[in-house]
Amino acid sequence: MVGLRIFVYAVIALMLLPVLITFPVALTATSRISFPPAGLSLRWFASILTDQVLLQSIARSFWLALTVAVLSIAIALPCAFAAQRGRVRYRNVLETLITSPRMIPQIVLVLALLVYFEPIGLAQKFAGLVIAHLVVTIPFAFRTLLVSVATLDRRLEASSNVLGATPLQTFRLIVLPQLKTGMIASFIFTFILSFNNVTLALFLSGIGQRTLPVEMFTRMNVAGMTPVIPAISFVLSVLGVMLFVVLDRTIGVYRFLAARE
Repeated sequence: MVGLRIFVYAVIALMLLPVLITFPVALTATSRISFPPAGLSLRWFASILTDQVLLQSIARSFWLALTVAVLSIAIALPCAFAAQRGRVRYRNVLETLITSPRMIPQIVLVLALLVYFEPIGLAQKFAGLVIAHLVVTIPFAFRTLLVSVATLDRRLEASSNVLGATPLQTFRLIVLPQLKTGMIASFIFTFILSFNNVTLALFLSGIGQRTLPVEMFTRMNVAGMTPVIPAISFVLSVLGVMLFVVLDRTIGVYRFLAARE
């Protein structure tokens, strides 16, 4: 048991080390990355707040990821019910159609979408970027929600119907509380997947419409790897941890994901 615990802690340390090392790197006083840092300065963290292009890309990525996460759940949930409770001969076909984008390399997928979007005016538009991200995120939301739908206690639904509840009341009061674990997990997963995506946004975002990953990628290739890149990376990591803590304190994310009531 002690050996297993040591192994788990070692894995966690290896996962966190690349994130933690961005902090001392971002503290350097020079205009280039060096480790150990040459001097100590917070100028690169302060520059984030004055860089309007970077702030706009952060806001754009946030709203894109939020929109995609909500729409992914809204689309994947009915599909999960249809796959789980529909006719058996259609289940495999439906699951294959929904999850098939996962089998296609993203570079091939984005080139196909670019060719398709160009004639209909969706190329380099926010709506086109949302649709492209949905193609990638819906399969993950679908698989997660499909497990939640499969484990629903249908006896509770039958009891609700017998007691005179309407289908909407049954869904809101009986079904949704049982799906909250899968919905929270799907939301977090699809949000992160959309926020971090580089390939789709690199080809489909227009001039002045870059998302944060594309902005960081472009700066590393054009302006070089300046300390502002590890600075924003560390800030985003801290914000992610803070967001999870806030969600856990308000709606109990950890309790839901751990299947504890």
